[in-house]
Amino acid sequence: MQGLIQDYLHHLEHIRRMSAHTLRGYQRDLNDFYGWLEQKQHKACNQIDALEAFALRGYLAHLHKGLENASVQRKLSAIRSFLKWCTQEGHLKQSPADLLDNPKRVQRLPRTVSVDEAFALCEAPDLQTPLGLRDWAAIECLYATGLRIGELCSLDLTSINFSQKNLRVIGKGNKERIVPFHQRCEEAFKVWIEHGRGKLLPQNCDDEPALFLGQRGKRLNPRVLRRQLLRYGIESGARGRVHPHKLRHAFATHLLEGGADLRAIQELLGHASVSTTQRYTHVDLARLMRVYDDAHPHAK
Repeated sequence: MQGLIQDYLHHLEHIRRMSAHTLRGYQRDLNDFYGWLEQKQHKACNQIDALEAFALRGYLAHLHKGLENASVQRKLSAIRSFLKWCTQEGHLKQSPADLLDNPKRVQRLPRTVSVDEAFALCEAPDLQTPLGLRDWAAIECLYATGLRIGELCSLDLTSINFSQKNLRVIGKGNKERIVPFHQRCEEAFKVWIEHGRGKLLPQNCDDEPALFLGQRGKRLNPRVLRRQLLRYGIESGARGRVHPHKLRHAFATHLLEGGADLRAIQELLGHASVSTTQRYTHVDLARLMRVYDDAHPHAK
């Protein structure tokens, strides 16, 4: 099985073109499953067609002891995909995972930041330093466009179209989309490029294509920006831990509350399904009451 897992990961990387982050998740989940089978001395370790639904149920029971349903569901999804590939490649006649039901997932409203908190985050960086200018432009971009952190760090200088005020973004599945940005974001981009970016580039190094740079002049690592956002969240008094996806949630939620169409938000976020967009957006109670009062005949 271990060899098949490596072949499958190679398929995900080179055929399905999955991101490095997603690939690491699949690798971790499948290796954990293999390690559990190995610990149980299961025959499937050496013979994939010896795997049966009973063993999968045992593994799920093991996972449920320490993980929430969402994490169990993610791990089962990785196993399902792997076994489906094994079936397509002729290593299995039928996937034993087909006999399993998915764990029920508790739907929670995504945590976001308020408009005031988002504004405070944008004003938190020190604009007297190159790193501060970079962080200002990055935060403005996250809130203005709803990009994923990986998408933002993958932006190149050529990704920006200043004349049309939009970005060319390569998202999940190597899909390209065009995302507009507003004037404040445009200003932040220009100030960072003109007054900050060059100071982080090493001498005689003009061929770096990345828009956002780290301290050593190379493409910005997402972990660095996550740490910075956490610090700015604390300094600005935001409720809870601030991470890049909170700004993505805020982008979608604030657009929805401002009257934007859900389908348009779906396109901007790069979601394949509108149901995914609905999980990223939530409406506060005050707005819900206003909609109710305006729409229901007896409430008028």
